[in-house]
Amino acid sequence: MGNTKSTYYGFFKEEEVKELSSLYNEKGFEAVVSRIKEKNEALENETLKIAVTGESGVGKSALINAMRGLRDGDPGAAEEGCTEQTMKVTAYQHPQLPTVCFYDLPGVGTTKFPSTTYVEKLELDKYDVFLIVLGVRFMENDVFLARKITEMGKKIYFLRSKIDFEMENLEKQNRQQDREREFDKIRQYCIEKLEKNKFPSQEVFLVSSYRMNDFDFLRLCEVVKSDLSENKRHVFNLSLPNFSTAVIEMKKASLHRKILGAAAASFAGGACPIPGVSIACDIAILVKTFLEIRKSFDLDDNSLGSLALKVGKPVEVLKAEVKNPFISDITITSVLRLISCSAAAIVMAAEEAIHFIPIVGSVVGAPVSFLTTYGILRNSLDEFGKSAVRVIIKATKK
Repeated sequence: MGNTKSTYYGFFKEEEVKELSSLYNEKGFEAVVSRIKEKNEALENETLKIAVTGESGVGKSALINAMRGLRDGDPGAAEEGCTEQTMKVTAYQHPQLPTVCFYDLPGVGTTKFPSTTYVEKLELDKYDVFLIVLGVRFMENDVFLARKITEMGKKIYFLRSKIDFEMENLEKQNRQQDREREFDKIRQYCIEKLEKNKFPSQEVFLVSSYRMNDFDFLRLCEVVKSDLSENKRHVFNLSLPNFSTAVIEMKKASLHRKILGAAAASFAGGACPIPGVSIACDIAILVKTFLEIRKSFDLDDNSLGSLALKVGKPVEVLKAEVKNPFISDITITSVLRLISCSAAAIVMAAEEAIHFIPIVGSVVGAPVSFLTTYGILRNSLDEFGKSAVRVIIKATKK
């Protein structure tokens, strides 16, 4: 699928690389691959619980749908437009990543959820991320909840929602040039209200669930990601919908870890003494991983169709941006054809592998399956990413 320049994606920290070197000297390459598999399995099983709260009517459901890449009315989507107060915790699983879940929390201060027992009743300590959605009106209950969450040592993020309405008002008044000044006023208003209620100054993100590629959504994602642990950061990256080219690059880094896991699984098959088992395992692993990568980049037919409906463009226009036919036709036959054309790419990727697992370069024979699978997938990752970038540019182009 074409040559790729070497790009370093960290998988092991410096101290882990030293540990791997010792492990290799003591127990061989098999033990090293086993450790890679363990690390990858920990990533695959990592959970991420995102709590969303705020007063009724501020757009919580739309936000939850947007962050899961769903539209109102899609299977599993939260019901939008409902202005009734949420009276129970409602969980919304990510459609592609079952370990990621969003929770719509009921508002604080109601008869069923009084402020005195709110933290205990809702078990707030189990959530990883808290998003408080602010509307036009500023509610003191939001500050009360934020204070309680902060006391627990948890991070919290304030979102001023429905900012697209503000933009539309400016456009109606032919004041688009005042956009940044007006948005700064909105941010400052929210910050001043927080400070007036004796809550420390916070960054307030202006977002629209229907225009994620505009305003502060990307900035919000970058800040949330930077505050998460390594494994949860990986899961968060993969959970994001492709609303900007920057998100695609974030996903690309995380998908590199999936490639290493696939290579480790390939090595296990390569160690089997039964003739033919190794190549059969490699093909099955490659097909499965390519399909997962395609789905993560939203390049499958269902995702492209959904995006076409969302942006109001013919799906054929978006599919035309997927230049390489292999991406649209991932089968055993097409993977075998790809392998036969990938010798140079495998060599280049093997050289890259030495950067993040230095001992690979000193081992001969045993890691052939590992490096072959890694090389094919690594070289192809760039091509998938380029197609995803072209698709999102075409989709968002006015």
